[in-house]
Amino acid sequence: MAAPVPKVSIGLPVYNGERYLRSAVDSILQQDYTDFELVISDNASTDATEAICRDYAAKDTRVQYSRNPRNIGLAPNHNRVFNLSRGEFFKWVAHDDEYSRQMIKRYVEAFDAAPPSVSVIYSVCECIDDLGNPLGTKSDHVDKNDARPARRLAHLLRHACIYNCTYGMIRSAMLRNTRLHGSYPRADTVLISELAMLGVFVEIAEPLLRLRLHEGRSLAQHKNAQALRELFDPANKTKRSFVGVEGRVQLELLRSAWLIPARFSDKLACVCAALTVPNWRKFRNFGGLQKRKLAHMLGKAPGQQPDAGRLKF
Repeated sequence: MAAPVPKVSIGLPVYNGERYLRSAVDSILQQDYTDFELVISDNASTDATEAICRDYAAKDTRVQYSRNPRNIGLAPNHNRVFNLSRGEFFKWVAHDDEYSRQMIKRYVEAFDAAPPSVSVIYSVCECIDDLGNPLGTKSDHVDKNDARPARRLAHLLRHACIYNCTYGMIRSAMLRNTRLHGSYPRADTVLISELAMLGVFVEIAEPLLRLRLHEGRSLAQHKNAQALRELFDPANKTKRSFVGVEGRVQLELLRSAWLIPARFSDKLACVCAALTVPNWRKFRNFGGLQKRKLAHMLGKAPGQQPDAGRLKF
């Protein structure tokens, strides 16, 4: 007899996550809401990750553990947990973060009260250090209740910085209408942009996610563009890109802006937003950098200068 289909699927892609993995999985399995599955895809880890995951799977039937025979890359492994999921709603989680006990319940309640036009519900996040000490709360505040896809896209591209919305809960039917994660750095920018064009984002002011900031994060360990490309897909080791990271993201954003909206007028408006807003941010950030350099030359404290805008995402 087939297992009943859960309402919520939690996807956990992991590679060599033994240090924080138990803490993350415990905070998921101890949720107040229980109608969910935890889909873990182990990307051929070489540490104790496999043993930890198999231990949880043996004790809790909600845990579905799968191990890749080889490392398929960061992006394909993220897509894999979604492709293995069955729930009406889906949420990615990281092996090194922690989650409020009420997280899934609060997301489901919000979706049950929301119209079908809502694609993503996310929360403010509390940043923590490697030991779990709080560092303060943050959010990009990219929620935008507007029927026009281009307005939602422009709002996201103007404000997204830490991308806490990528760890929100997503309507699975809408996620299937995206191209998922591309095998290139910052593909999450493109994916979340597609979701913004498909539907409305809603923010919960309560910090349901504890985002761990530590030196072992995969993106922190891969500094140059080629290393990042190989991180997202090892097949890129034998390939060379003729465009930089920023250029690839720009091209993919334009492609998504043309593919995702249904109406021709929305396609044109989204292409315009995808073309202009990122470049406007670059110009604003460049201006802010020059202001900070001038302040340093004049011996003024950074706090005495007007806000120069967000850092580049």
